[in-house]
Amino acid sequence: MVILKKSVAAGLMIGIGATIYLLCENKIVGAILFSVGLFAICSFGMYLFTGKIGYIINTKNDPNCALIWLGNLIGSTIMSIAVRIAKPDIHTVAADIVAKKVGQNWISIILLSFICGILMYVAVDNFVKNPHTVSGIVGIFLCVSVFILCGFEHSIADINYCVLAVSSINEALQYLLFLVVVSISNGLGALAIRWLVK
Repeated sequence: MVILKKSVAAGLMIGIGATIYLLCENKIVGAILFSVGLFAICSFGMYLFTGKIGYIINTKNDPNCALIWLGNLIGSTIMSIAVRIAKPDIHTVAADIVAKKVGQNWISIILLSFICGILMYVAVDNFVKNPHTVSGIVGIFLCVSVFILCGFEHSIADINYCVLAVSSINEALQYLLFLVVVSISNGLGALAIRWLVK
């Protein structure tokens, strides 16, 4: 139950970050402010799929990354539904972004997700080694800003965009397939960089 609670909390925080990004007219500012989500997750010990998956082999999948993903999905969905009710106009902004994301070819989606997994591992592992230091905190803001401005795909952030954008069952199924591919590729990127540097 603790794993699920911490995972739902992380999904809520990434939902806040995604909302900030969508509502900022200046995308550089939005990308920097999005980082508040990962900053809160690392500072309070919440469980984010992209922050834990790089350690899956070393920790023998403890905590369970599938359960973390599910909790992130729940938290992200709750936050995105709340935002969509409070700010209905955000649907249009999210729909435009998601259309571009799912409209990419699968090779691009896999590669962009893989690279994002690398950056997320770097951000989290740096914070783990340098908690509550300038290096640890700046690393979070740099890695998150870079993945957003480069258009790399982050599975949990993309859950928020998809929930804000979805308008039909067919879209939901298309988005779900997209999210599964992004999630797997994020994990492979994190595992690859961990293997290379360890």
